[in-house]
Amino acid sequence: MRKINCIAVLLVTVLFACNDSATKREETQSKVDSSAKDTLKSVIEKKLTPDSSKTITATFVGFDLGDVSHYMFKDESGKTWDFRSDLDSTYKFEVELPKNKSNESNQGFGSNKALQGKSFIITYVLTADDEHPDEDGGKVKVITHVKAK
Repeated sequence: MRKINCIAVLLVTVLFACNDSATKREETQSKVDSSAKDTLKSVIEKKLTPDSSKTITATFVGFDLGDVSHYMFKDESGKTWDFRSDLDSTYKFEVELPKNKSNESNQGFGSNKALQGKSFIITYVLTADDEHPDEDGGKVKVITHVKAK
């Protein structure tokens, strides 16, 4: 009986330690993601000139997190636009999914269904993509400002 109690205590301790570790890992990842976004925003803002940003009007199609973030929009002519980052925090195009919907391919994030189908005026810049230099000619589109249409 004593061995069973010891094993039970050990199992409970391990479970709490694992859960606590996962929570700390998620908090750390969130801080890293936020810091990376702030750094990218700072670098882009320093490089902005009146001619460097462009504006489009487009409808939000969806968000996908694969190897990188994909903020998908479709403009009035039917062209699909894939933005790698959204530096404007006015709208949350991506949402954290419940644990039962989270998997390796979506990494716990999905599209904000409430914003899908809505039109926005999007200001964006092209910036170097150091992580995927062979894609898109080494340049990616990054949203710098979003306004509802």
